[in-house]
Amino acid sequence: MKVLVATSDLAVFDAFEGVDGVEYEEALFTGGLYEELPGAQLVIVDIEQLVPHPYSVEMVRDLLENSEVPCATSEEFLAEPDRWIMEARRVRGEITGLPSKRSIAFASYSGGTGKTVLALDTALHFARRTKLPVLLTEFIYGESGIAALIGRDVPHLFDLATQPDAQPATWKGVTVVPMDYDNCRDLSVQLIGKYLKEAFARHVLTVADVHFPHALLSGISEEIDQWYVIATPRPDAVENARKLKEEIGRRAGVVLNQKGTLDGIALSGIERTLDLPDVGQADRFEGQLGKAMLMETYGEENWRQYEPNFVARIGRALGFGRNSNQSG
Repeated sequence: MKVLVATSDLAVFDAFEGVDGVEYEEALFTGGLYEELPGAQLVIVDIEQLVPHPYSVEMVRDLLENSEVPCATSEEFLAEPDRWIMEARRVRGEITGLPSKRSIAFASYSGGTGKTVLALDTALHFARRTKLPVLLTEFIYGESGIAALIGRDVPHLFDLATQPDAQPATWKGVTVVPMDYDNCRDLSVQLIGKYLKEAFARHVLTVADVHFPHALLSGISEEIDQWYVIATPRPDAVENARKLKEEIGRRAGVVLNQKGTLDGIALSGIERTLDLPDVGQADRFEGQLGKAMLMETYGEENWRQYEPNFVARIGRALGFGRNSNQSG
């Protein structure tokens, strides 16, 4: 029986002495508790003692409340240890590991590459498959692409960053933070960065749709783990992607979107992280593209457990796959 202990009360550890088959893990950091939760059969946690790294305490508390794993404070457990241990023995974990914390950005020098659709499809698919917190934000000029795609009047970044009581909207399980650039341009980079970094800590996955370069981006640019530079199979878009990848550096990889069967000449010699086929009605957000991006982000073996109907060879037949110095 796997028990997670997130309390400094030594009496909890004493209560397990002489109990056969108990394996307990100390998890006072939010990240440790999150990582060890899969397969756990009991969590004993004093929320006020949790150290918020790298996730917020609020995010982990919500996760525990929505989990089927029995959860007790040290006081509750010590009042009836036998009852809690018996309850724990009924629990069996099926997920072998939760997705690790990630922040990814879809970027391009200009519009028309499909990065906003890719960002939203990735966030929506993550929410559908994991039921874990996912954040979608953007760095754009002009009107918000996110707000336009979801078709709702939702709070934008300016109000969220400046009004303590303002809360972001949730759309189909995704927390959305659209940018209203005309207002945000009057805010400091530090204020925007502070709000977004706190939002990152409340979510397992953060997805950013980025028009690069952007005057306000420095507030969160170092928080991004992986940059996906999006290109379409036009010579100008491919060359722009090559230059942007070089500008961002080692954390960036080129993703070719809307690849057709006759695009070999335009793609000759460019190293790509992933090729995505031209999907009809991609703005229906059915997850075909998002699934491919999440498998790239987390690795096929790690993500496979969230795709019960996934078969690798079917994905390859549809055109998904890694590419390096290909000509199509």
